[in-house]
Amino acid sequence: MLVLDEADRILDMGFAGTLNAILAQLSKERQTMLFSATQTRSVQDLARLSMSDPEFLAVHAESAAATPARLHQTAMIVPLDEKLDMLWSFIKTHLHNKTLVFLSSCKQVSCLFFLLLSVQGPHTA
Repeated sequence: MLVLDEADRILDMGFAGTLNAILAQLSKERQTMLFSATQTRSVQDLARLSMSDPEFLAVHAESAAATPARLHQTAMIVPLDEKLDMLWSFIKTHLHNKTLVFLSSCKQVSCLFFLLLSVQGPHTA
């Protein structure tokens, strides 16, 4: 089984050649799943080249809006030196809500996890 998340980003970042080399080494009898928030031409081309009889599924294809009605999205522009304090404050004031925080690297995720763990304590991990 091959699973690629954010397939469009992988291709946009210039990894098409590497990805094609990996695909050439894998069994043709595998199940392949490509996940992407956007359906770009490069993702469609990759699907056609690496899959037999690909099926394209869209989660909200029939919806009037891409965002579910009950989902509330908020964005804040915060100076770099205030980001951790703002995030901590936001989390503390929204304890009964689900919050999704995007970070740009695994290292940032690890640092933030251990930082929040040290502030809150080990019983919440």
